[in-house]
Amino acid sequence: MSSPYQTIIQQRQPSDVEIFHNVHPDVKPPCLTVEEMGLSHQDVNDYRSAGELIKSLAKTIHTWRQHMPKDAEPTIVAMLNGGLQIHVTRLVQESFNGIRIEGTAGGNPCMVLTHQNNVELLCYVQKVPEEEPKRSIGFIIDGHEIEE
Repeated sequence: MSSPYQTIIQQRQPSDVEIFHNVHPDVKPPCLTVEEMGLSHQDVNDYRSAGELIKSLAKTIHTWRQHMPKDAEPTIVAMLNGGLQIHVTRLVQESFNGIRIEGTAGGNPCMVLTHQNNVELLCYVQKVPEEEPKRSIGFIIDGHEIEE
């Protein structure tokens, strides 16, 4: 086994280990398609989409709101690169990775289009006077709007 044409792996094999030679060229590792694994391409990619992020957040806000006292409500603040903070009134899926954030910044109405990687969403409970109407947050995913 000291031929100069042997691979490094072959040269380092212990002498008692038989090296597999490609005796059966049709024996290859299996290459399963996504469908054969029981997943659709949509399933594989959904977890990466802005729509899934917004859908998950909407479910969380809905569940959270059900367990809050009457003088409290969930609030979402979008924090963008550079420090801009937006009190969110609506989150919209604009594209696979794009999000439109509508709300107020410094008391002024605003709208920002951004890639989902450029925003952090802070969710917290805010105390509100009982006589004040509850603020809803809108979520638009795949063209369907829900308010929580």
